[in-house]
Amino acid sequence: MKSNLIVALGICVLSTAALVGQESRPWPPQKLSDGQPDVQGIWAATMAGSTSLTNPISGGEDFDQRVSGKEIKRPSRIIDPPDGQLPYQPWAAARQKQEEKDYEHPTRPEHIDTQHRCLLSGIPRLYTIVPAYKIVQTPGQVIFIWDEYHAYRVIPLDNRPHPASNVKLWMGDGRGHWEGNTLVVDTTNVRGARLTYIGDFYTDNAHVTERMTFNDANTMTYEATVTDPTVFTRPWTMRIVHKRRPDDEVWENSCWEGNVNPDVWLDKK
Repeated sequence: MKSNLIVALGICVLSTAALVGQESRPWPPQKLSDGQPDVQGIWAATMAGSTSLTNPISGGEDFDQRVSGKEIKRPSRIIDPPDGQLPYQPWAAARQKQEEKDYEHPTRPEHIDTQHRCLLSGIPRLYTIVPAYKIVQTPGQVIFIWDEYHAYRVIPLDNRPHPASNVKLWMGDGRGHWEGNTLVVDTTNVRGARLTYIGDFYTDNAHVTERMTFNDANTMTYEATVTDPTVFTRPWTMRIVHKRRPDDEVWENSCWEGNVNPDVWLDKK
């Protein structure tokens, strides 16, 4: 009887270990000719919208409530620091608050968010917005194509160096490599940019490390760690889940680049 119990327990332990191993095994994607995981297709962020990183809302009624003082608390996209807040230096926190006020009651064209002026959003902001994007892979590179303002990124995988530091690009300069099912992109040479409608920002000194982990055929976890010692007291990391959109398309986005229309946008009060 005792030996039977020991055998049964042993089988149970082995079965459990097998199940744990099965669950922890990474998704095995199809491979392309150059060995890349095949993740091509249309993707989009969940809980999309770039109003806020720490209290993300989609706009419309949500934004009206926020402006009226009835803040809607959603889980922060900031996973580090643990408090979910951006670690601004005091001067930068004051600037963000002023830019939030200017956004809510714009009196000059530059108070209007760059997205609304049809300017490129940059990295990592483009991975938080509503429109879908397309991933295309060719040997030695990964290409991202958005319908927003015809934005695109070409990420080479050949370890080529970044350009000189005085070259500043709207989308930054990305260099990537695969770690299993995770595309790791080192992004430098960024232009100072707004990260949200409410004035979160970084400067030309920012450095972004992105990790795009394809958890299964239809889910990708996007993480970006931003380092900018000019603005922040420490690096911070955001996370947002993306889903495949097999029935979606990347459409033409008709927008007047540099859009300035004071009669419509500016607060005349």
